[in-house]
Amino acid sequence: MQTIGTMDCLERVKSWCTRVALPYWGEVGFDAATGSFHERLDFTGTPIITAPQRTLVQGRQIAVFAQAAMSGWFPGGGERAIRAADTMVRRHWGANGEPGWVYSVARDGAIVDATRALYTQAFALYGLAWAYRLQPEARYLALADQTFAFMDRHLTLPPHSGFLNHTGPDAGGRRQNPHMHLFEAALAWYDVTGESRFLARADQIFQLFENKFFQPDTSILVENFKDDWQPASGARGRTFEPGHHFEWVWLLHTYAQHSGRNVQPFADTLFSKASDFGFSNGMIVDAVLDNGTIADQSTRSWPHTEALKAAASEHLAGRGAMPDMAERLLKTLETRFLRKPFPAGWFDHFNGDGSMKVDFVPASTLYHIVLALGEADRIFNQKDKPTGRANDPE
Repeated sequence: MQTIGTMDCLERVKSWCTRVALPYWGEVGFDAATGSFHERLDFTGTPIITAPQRTLVQGRQIAVFAQAAMSGWFPGGGERAIRAADTMVRRHWGANGEPGWVYSVARDGAIVDATRALYTQAFALYGLAWAYRLQPEARYLALADQTFAFMDRHLTLPPHSGFLNHTGPDAGGRRQNPHMHLFEAALAWYDVTGESRFLARADQIFQLFENKFFQPDTSILVENFKDDWQPASGARGRTFEPGHHFEWVWLLHTYAQHSGRNVQPFADTLFSKASDFGFSNGMIVDAVLDNGTIADQSTRSWPHTEALKAAASEHLAGRGAMPDMAERLLKTLETRFLRKPFPAGWFDHFNGDGSMKVDFVPASTLYHIVLALGEADRIFNQKDKPTGRANDPE
């Protein structure tokens, strides 16, 4: 495999992640008083303790520090991940006496937003899978089953497949994005347990991808749908996010490894569409119409990390020029996003004119960074990936 050109840049960013970012976010970004992760830091690197703690961020950070511990990137991450997982279970599950994961709580544990959103359930499941990978306790597995049961009962709209966006009278149609992350969570649980029921969950979401999300006439993933899974009216039903195209490419390859399904035609098409129309001035834009017209010129850090994962997985599948693309993405991350506004931080979101869109550093981005660097390191540096299953010898 070709690795020339990518190695130096990859090693620099990986070194920054392991030596600067992870230690900082594992110390300053971890609230030892509550056993949870801070939601965001200000531009001086100080925690914003008034920001509500979203369940999805706790789940992401649990996964980040579990992975960092298992890979040796940050050995102390395992203790923080387990402590945060236990705090998340105690404060975010079944709060106010109702099943499901709440959207957010305050630093003292008081509920800020009791909405049970599908996106929230997906990342709680994902975080629990990584906690179970570290410490295979039956309670984590039982809670995963309870979460799926909750969704089956409270987030479905018969006779249609898939899930609503959230509980309540106005769920706002259907969305691709939370299903994508539920797909990711189901695959994570299958990877760590080998239990067929989790692969069956992934199969169901792949069927939605195949029959609803992906539009063969335009080669895009629709983001927004009506309740009957027809694309939303107007531009909302014709818009795709290049970052999600890249994210699905990596997920599809992961799914193929577990299921044996041939996903390559989908992966190739999504990758090509995003690569051909998703860049402007060397950066990935937030949204594009199905005809290739840019719908939102603003740009975020995370699509570049997802494109890095996609390039790595496509490289493994035999696509050419992927090391060069990976190098360009890593350089963009280095020059535009990372090590700013303090050494362990990142700029998250720019407007189309280059001005800053947010004035804080969100913890949620670390999930994208760590997973992307881990995959790029494994594939471009030709390293074996351990299964990580709890019943494996190592």
